[in-house]
Amino acid sequence: MSNEFIVGQRWISNSDPELGLGIITAVEERRVVIGFPACGEERTYAIANAPLSRIQYQVGDRIQDQEHGELVVSAVDSLGGCLLYRAHDDAGNEYPVMEQLLCAHSQLSSPKERLLAGQVEHLRRYELRAATLQQRGEYQRGLARGLLGARAQLLPHQLYIAHEVANRPRPRALLADEVGLGKTIEAGLVLHQLLLLERARRVLILVPDSLLHQWLVEMLRRFNLSFTLLDAERCAALRESGTDNPFESAQLVLSSINWLSEDDEAREQAVAAGWDLLIVDEAHHLDWQEGEAASPGYALVETLAANTEGLLLLTATPEQLGAEGHFARLRLLDPERYPSLSAFTAEQQRYEPINTLIQQLRADDARQQLQGGSLADELTKYLPAASLEALQRADGDDAAWNAAVHRASRELLDRFGTGRSLFRNTRASVNGFTERRLQTHPLPAPESYFSACADSTLEQQLRPELLLGETWLSSDPRVAWLEQWLKANRGEKVLLICASADTAQELETYLRLYRGVATTVFHEHLSLVERDRAAAYFSDAEFGAQLLVCSEIGSEGRNFQFARHLILFDLPLNPDLLEQRIGRLDRIGQQHPVNIHLPHYEGSAQAGLLRWYHEALDAFSAPCSVGYSLYQQYGNALREACCQPAGAAMEQLLTDARNSAEQLRAERSRGRDALLELNSCDDERAATLVEAVRGEQRSDDLAHYLERVADQFGLEHEHHSEQAIILRPGDHMFCESFPGLPEDGLTGTFDRNLALRREDMAYLSWEHPLLRGAIELVLSGEFGAATICTLSVRGLAPGTLLLEALYGVTAAAPAWLQLPRYLSQHSLRLLLDSKHRELAQKVSFDQLNQLCQGVKKHLAPRLLREVRAQLVPMLSEIDQLARAQLADIAAATGDNYRRQRSDERARLAALAEVNPAVGEEALTHFDHCTATGLEYLGKLQLNMAGLRLAITT
Repeated sequence: MSNEFIVGQRWISNSDPELGLGIITAVEERRVVIGFPACGEERTYAIANAPLSRIQYQVGDRIQDQEHGELVVSAVDSLGGCLLYRAHDDAGNEYPVMEQLLCAHSQLSSPKERLLAGQVEHLRRYELRAATLQQRGEYQRGLARGLLGARAQLLPHQLYIAHEVANRPRPRALLADEVGLGKTIEAGLVLHQLLLLERARRVLILVPDSLLHQWLVEMLRRFNLSFTLLDAERCAALRESGTDNPFESAQLVLSSINWLSEDDEAREQAVAAGWDLLIVDEAHHLDWQEGEAASPGYALVETLAANTEGLLLLTATPEQLGAEGHFARLRLLDPERYPSLSAFTAEQQRYEPINTLIQQLRADDARQQLQGGSLADELTKYLPAASLEALQRADGDDAAWNAAVHRASRELLDRFGTGRSLFRNTRASVNGFTERRLQTHPLPAPESYFSACADSTLEQQLRPELLLGETWLSSDPRVAWLEQWLKANRGEKVLLICASADTAQELETYLRLYRGVATTVFHEHLSLVERDRAAAYFSDAEFGAQLLVCSEIGSEGRNFQFARHLILFDLPLNPDLLEQRIGRLDRIGQQHPVNIHLPHYEGSAQAGLLRWYHEALDAFSAPCSVGYSLYQQYGNALREACCQPAGAAMEQLLTDARNSAEQLRAERSRGRDALLELNSCDDERAATLVEAVRGEQRSDDLAHYLERVADQFGLEHEHHSEQAIILRPGDHMFCESFPGLPEDGLTGTFDRNLALRREDMAYLSWEHPLLRGAIELVLSGEFGAATICTLSVRGLAPGTLLLEALYGVTAAAPAWLQLPRYLSQHSLRLLLDSKHRELAQKVSFDQLNQLCQGVKKHLAPRLLREVRAQLVPMLSEIDQLARAQLADIAAATGDNYRRQRSDERARLAALAEVNPAVGEEALTHFDHCTATGLEYLGKLQLNMAGLRLAITT
């Protein structure tokens, strides 16, 4: 077809493609006039160097007709130098379309259209597009998708829980790890995965008032998730601005459970808004008792949970309110699974035989016991024959024996119903904790204290400031001791916790104003912003406060593990509150032994309670899981004995309580608690996840890729330090703003450990918004879609064409199916020469890159006009080759999918036979998902991602 200018032809401007399809309106001696109807402009060019490219669609291309909309070209004819397209709609109706009638707003979006029209880009942009396609595929096939981007240590128990919960059809669980093991991070990891997998879009987090800003900051700092904080003031403002339901104004919402349970209008709107995931922190505050009305907070969560697919409840003390309180939280997760307290209690008693078998299997003499017959007889009651045979066959092979024991243990644990709903890791099973050191400081009590004790309650005696009167600060020996201790340890950060806000305020003011100590205070009467400022001032290593004085509110949620000294100004009667206090410092990340200081009056109720915690519960050296149960059993005796801490009643109480504690710990180690610990982290699978995250981080690849992105998009970037980079918007950026890049830029690191030490640096992973935005920006538009280059190769005649095509393999399926992880390959590369020989296996992408040289953009249309006759059939041929290979990819993918899903279903079916938490509904849902996945995999698509035309010289 001729490339001369003829009135009526459609051309496009190489320099201003956004003008749309132009139409030749006049051809004069040495000038051509072209109109651009889409923008109402007309331009005149010299024919000799007009920056225009002829638009000629090919058979199979989609065109926009002004009258009939989108059509598919079935034939192309020439009529008086203009083109006549014969095209059909989706119903098969055929229409003749003169090129003059093409829609002027048509955009050349596909690589083929852009190449034929001469809309080619620099070779480096094409190479970046190819690299982006490869990196996206590497990420999508990974096991650790959703786990890479968190600014958190790679702790096996956290990764295991996050992966286990997020990959369930209904992600509902009670996260009840002991204080300091990172429940907030676990919840964030689950949330992060669900959002990236598009299994959740709308999320509501409910927390106590005191933790609102901490959660807001943690979600942003660790997971790059920006939540909207909704409170009474913000909701009122939104309603005034015309928003009917403030809870529908954002996808990610953080709110106070205290406020929401008390405000009827807000509660109704929160429920009506609808959510995909609900997260509730400090869930032990939700009160429920069988046969009585639930607390407002519990009722709120129960209503929301009934209408939300995903639910995460967080508590470090799942049995703080006893078995009944523990059951109350489980019934929120699944009321059908936990219909009554009596059934739940009976079920708990059946776990001891399972735990006994697991412990026997793990014992050193397990092989001898198995050969003796008694252990085999017991295992026969619970294990499939194949697992028992594997144990017996592996008797002489250590590796095989360990694998068989692991498999058998997991199958026995599958019988543990609550383990599907509840995760509770303990410090005993997780490494990374330092020593606790108790340092008691006995002090002589003022005479006025003991004289006031006669007419006081135990609670008052445990807080001497209440009995010493208004001048307690000057007469309380604890205050004098504290002042002297702080002076002697000026370089140390110190956290002090006391029972009430009044005590905290008065003590902090006295020390700061009258004793010159650098202090700050944290209590419930401060606003959220004021609390955050106090915490930040305390954490400042160089100019911050030496002492943070907290009321009881400071013992929940906040983490101060950079300090190593904890002063307990008084002791709570509730052992769980004591553990919460100690857990502010004694948690993962603490680098030093935790020093627990107890200033107390000799011979006082304080001294008695100290003996109870130290000698009966051993609560200062390690968390005491039986503390609350012992308090319920001996509470009355304790209250009486504390009045005479050195008396016979106290000695008898300590003896009895020690014996009871040993017995309780033994019982729990034989039953549910031991099973919980085993079931809450599968060490083998957890280790696999840790290695997957490490391997899939690919920090060096990421750094190199990001530098290429910065170069091509016009971002300013400079080296900061090893594994760190500075990025800023440039003056000549390819786009107006770059996704994930703040206006003032950012300093980021590719090193996880450095990111944990330097909170002022962004942690750059493949899941950071900046990287995800870059990949989307490159692949969703025309950036680098087509290029033309030259190369000189011996043996190839000048003018020989090499056509390289890149395709993305996609399954146009809902993201929650996670089909990309099953694809046998995520991209396809083909390389065709002028003789239609496929050379991709002989000439790699990198080899071709080394040979190719870019072509100046103004020369591309001229070159394309010369080779167009050869190029068009090559484009058709390469598409046919791609479609043929797609069939092989689809077959391999289908086999891979069926095999993996079959293995998963077999385990789920075996689980359903023994575990009441897995029923027929779970199998039906699994089968439905499998069938849906196969249906979508049967419609795999190849999307042409890029074209490179190389012409030999």
